[in-house]
Amino acid sequence: PGSRLNIEVLAKTLGVSPTPVREALARVEAEGLVVKEPRRGYLVAPLISLDDLHSLIDFRLMIEPEAAAAAARRATPEQGARLQALARSGGADDSNDPAVNRLGMMYDARFHDAVAELAGNPWLRESLARLRSHLHMYRLYYHAKQGAATNVEHEIIADAIASGDPERAAAAMRNHLHTAIKRIDDVFASGRATTGT
Repeated sequence: PGSRLNIEVLAKTLGVSPTPVREALARVEAEGLVVKEPRRGYLVAPLISLDDLHSLIDFRLMIEPEAAAAAARRATPEQGARLQALARSGGADDSNDPAVNRLGMMYDARFHDAVAELAGNPWLRESLARLRSHLHMYRLYYHAKQGAATNVEHEIIADAIASGDPERAAAAMRNHLHTAIKRIDDVFASGRATTGT
């Protein structure tokens, strides 16, 4: 957070001209992950605060349980089985290793995106994808070591969707989001939040 992004250096590092780097930074700026300052260029955006993270989860609580319910109503048996397999594919490693943390975030993103896709609303899916960027930036910096619990909760959600039970799917997603923010709060309250990238 706060690091300066030099377009020329990025272009050279990536082996491309500065034009696609500028275009990419403009797209990333639209998602709030970088900030453009006059005469200073682009900076990595600051992390959202813990209060903002709570607001983000509150927003997700308004839409993701309904998305899970819609997915339960719409999913074919084959789609339900694929979601269950995806839910079971997440690692249960709660280490502080940044590479493990990144893999866990990619698994989490795939799972929530799959639920949103099954819900059948492209606007909802795009909105969640944009929100996920901020959540994952937070998780890249603060390791809450939540992998094992998250994976079990994903399996419960997937099982409810696969069984075609909208009420159970919504309740499982609601529980997952409530317990996710509680785990983060508990880590910060205990002083065990560790940083790393």
